[in-house]
Amino acid sequence: MSDRPILLKVLLHQRRWQAYGTFQREYDRVAKSVDPVLVRTWPSRAQLHRWLSGTVKGLPYPDHCRILEAMFPDWTAHQLFAPAPGDIPNLRQQPPGTPETVPAVVPPVGLRPYLERAFERRHVSIDFAGFSGETLQGAVQEPLDKIRYGQLKPESVTIRLLLPDTSRPMTLPCKADDLADDPDFRARANTIMRRHATAITDSVNELAARGAVKAATAEIRLHQVAPLFKLYIVNDRDAFFGFYPIQEYDLRVDDQSRTVYDLMGKDAVVFHHSTDNDAGREYIKQSRLWFESIWNTISREFNG
Repeated sequence: MSDRPILLKVLLHQRRWQAYGTFQREYDRVAKSVDPVLVRTWPSRAQLHRWLSGTVKGLPYPDHCRILEAMFPDWTAHQLFAPAPGDIPNLRQQPPGTPETVPAVVPPVGLRPYLERAFERRHVSIDFAGFSGETLQGAVQEPLDKIRYGQLKPESVTIRLLLPDTSRPMTLPCKADDLADDPDFRARANTIMRRHATAITDSVNELAARGAVKAATAEIRLHQVAPLFKLYIVNDRDAFFGFYPIQEYDLRVDDQSRTVYDLMGKDAVVFHHSTDNDAGREYIKQSRLWFESIWNTISREFNG
């Protein structure tokens, strides 16, 4: 047998998908697009270990091969279960029994599949800090609807949103020419925040009123700090973080146009951290401490 690890093992480590729970999530994400029937048909933990050990003779079942080839579209199943080519960056050789190192670079991810899967657990908790909650509302509305129709049945749902108070002047958004406050633009931002954030709270409160879940709460608190990033803490198992780029925006009010600096929430590249590794666990711990410190000190309850 070759002393090089099989290609599948190398690729999983490059993407930080080697932890079993992470592999399951990525497998399901791809299965949804390949054939929804294949969702949750991932190999057992023991079978995945055998795959990565390089001791499997032949290839897995064809459906497994379909998903793996969709996960790694540049490679065939035969290549994935063969020793990694010499020009592929290899895993550092380590003495037996020592933990494998975690790559320093965390790849950006698509947030929506992770949030949707979060609702498959018995207890769902999502803490969000950001600008308006628009992206969060778009991602959670479908699973909330599935709870309403009985397709998902968590026992509890708790969502908290930590948002800027756009009814008061902030550093951003601001006028581009002199960086001064722009009340008209803040009013627009306030409308967007109310539309999306209250849509989340209304949906969750409706679930509680219907008895669709045993316990369901959604809260919004406001602060006066300009939000330069977005943060999601999901089920205390995953965290997602991304910086808001600042760009010029042409605002028209009463047939007059002026240029402002705005936070581009939809352009934020979000990175994933997981409790599947030590670095991820510490990141989520510190994210939780930061969130709670703002929630319990300088924020105030939003009363609609």
